[in-house]
Amino acid sequence: MEIIPGVHKIEGVSGANCYLVTSGTEMVLIDTGMRGSSKKVASYLKTLGKNPSDIKYIFITHADPDHISGAMEIKKLTGAKLVIHNGEMPALAGDSSSRLRNKSRIVKILSRMLSGLIRFPSASPDIVLKADTEIAGFKIINTPGHSDGSISIYQPGTVIFVGDALTADANGNPKRPVKMLAADMAQAKASVELIAGLKYNTLLVGHGAPVKGDAVAKVKKLLADWK
Repeated sequence: MEIIPGVHKIEGVSGANCYLVTSGTEMVLIDTGMRGSSKKVASYLKTLGKNPSDIKYIFITHADPDHISGAMEIKKLTGAKLVIHNGEMPALAGDSSSRLRNKSRIVKILSRMLSGLIRFPSASPDIVLKADTEIAGFKIINTPGHSDGSISIYQPGTVIFVGDALTADANGNPKRPVKMLAADMAQAKASVELIAGLKYNTLLVGHGAPVKGDAVAKVKKLLADWK
């Protein structure tokens, strides 16, 4: 599904939203969903008359399983470079303690019980970011809160991909990040404030519908109502 010219959501990918950007200097994929997603990516590329090798970068907004589990199979399919923030490397190594530091005792106990069933997937990044940078015409910005290494991928004046820094409802209204899932809610709000200070018409989230049409104003309204 083409959301705006050159920006597509690949339907049928389980887990988080998976976006393909065909405009700009090089084709990029943003988040990969769960395992098995490579078939959906390959099928969608075929409808566009594109080849898997046309994808040059895979940006992972953060290393939660629903965003990164399909990364290695898609990397193998495309030969693309896998990009992630340094703050996500502990999770990739199996240490999710930073995600639990501000959680209640009950949430910590439940998380540790589930960790044996839901493991962080292994991945081998090609580019590990330690500071904000620019790749393939996108500004890559650290927007921590949901996790320490959460990033937003920003094309000034056009679109921003925010992962789980925000969510959205079915009508495309932005919603605050889920408190129970946030490593640091104060950081999360500060990141939303940063996002609200940028310029774009479309905001795309990891979970929920596209926020289109003066998306900045909608994020600012969300902040104004934040209690």
